[in-house]
Amino acid sequence: MGKEKFVLVFDIGSSKLRAMYAGRGLNNTFNIKGLKEIDYDGFFEGSFLKQEKLASLFSQLISNLDIRPNKKIDKVFIGVPAEFSSVRTTDASISFGDRKKIKKSDIDSLFYTASEKAKNSDVEVVSVDPLSYILDDGRLTLSPIGESANSITANLSIVYADKSFIDLFNSIIAGFNFNSVEYISEPLAQALFIIPKEKREDLTLLIDIGDLTTSIAFVKGDGLLGLTSFARGGGFITNDLSEAFNLSMNEADRLKKQIVLSLKGKQNDFYELTLDEGRVDKILLNSANEVVSYRIEELAQVISKCIQMYSREYLTYLPIYLTGAGLSKIKGGRDYLAKCLGKNINYGLAPLPGKDKPELASILSLVSSALQSNENI
Repeated sequence: MGKEKFVLVFDIGSSKLRAMYAGRGLNNTFNIKGLKEIDYDGFFEGSFLKQEKLASLFSQLISNLDIRPNKKIDKVFIGVPAEFSSVRTTDASISFGDRKKIKKSDIDSLFYTASEKAKNSDVEVVSVDPLSYILDDGRLTLSPIGESANSITANLSIVYADKSFIDLFNSIIAGFNFNSVEYISEPLAQALFIIPKEKREDLTLLIDIGDLTTSIAFVKGDGLLGLTSFARGGGFITNDLSEAFNLSMNEADRLKKQIVLSLKGKQNDFYELTLDEGRVDKILLNSANEVVSYRIEELAQVISKCIQMYSREYLTYLPIYLTGAGLSKIKGGRDYLAKCLGKNINYGLAPLPGKDKPELASILSLVSSALQSNENI
């Protein structure tokens, strides 16, 4: 591996576009040359709100990073959000005739067969990943290479991206003289980077709460067992505060940053909020906390429904990881969601010194996947 391998990665959030230019650093760290982000109209319920602006926003990000396509950087990586993705699980088998040691090439051909079978005109296969393998003697394993068997069956997870999403970004990237673009499933990248391998042996939940959307990924082994997303996020909380107290969106956002959900105020306790025109307003603490709590309760109800849909038995022990800026930036937000769900929730953090913020999980996970993809060439 040459030390010059850098990747250019785009993270398509529901209200921000982010680009990072990074390579491998020492001791599994990243050497980040640049990170830029731009607020934009985003997407909602599966479509971009001002699609015609995307090309110029990409142009802005690329010039802000001061990157020009060249031999070293002729490819870009784009994360596919849950909103434009779907997951299907399937089994694929291979028989060797005689007992033999399983090689990487055997596993590759299993994956290839599965992805050929999975092709479909409305979607593109983004990745094929193993949930588990069964050898012909009934043994279950996550790492079959080197084992001896007559045949092997893989339980695989196939992640698809909507064709319309791929076509849109292919056409945008085509305007910048890069040679190629590779698409990475954002929920899968987060699952593999954020959740320790031993935690993925059993079912684990990854909840990414953004500004306008929330995604829930059911993770097992090295793949996704299920994936769903719905239109709820931190922006809805800002909107609720704006309506409840007759505030501008900027004022509501400032109020949201002050909220501490664990506080139980006395009747007349208040938050002091500086309004846009400079005057200070007093907002009743308990009323403001109630508005935020109500929206988190609603979020918890939807998440509970999703858990019930995907797991036949109610899982008492289900590790949950939370990423995204939608809820993690509200003081006490994670704990209140955990209380509503009746489950423990860990923050999903990149295993990198100084980068352990839930809102950085998606872009750093995409960088990790992109670097791995480059190293496998």
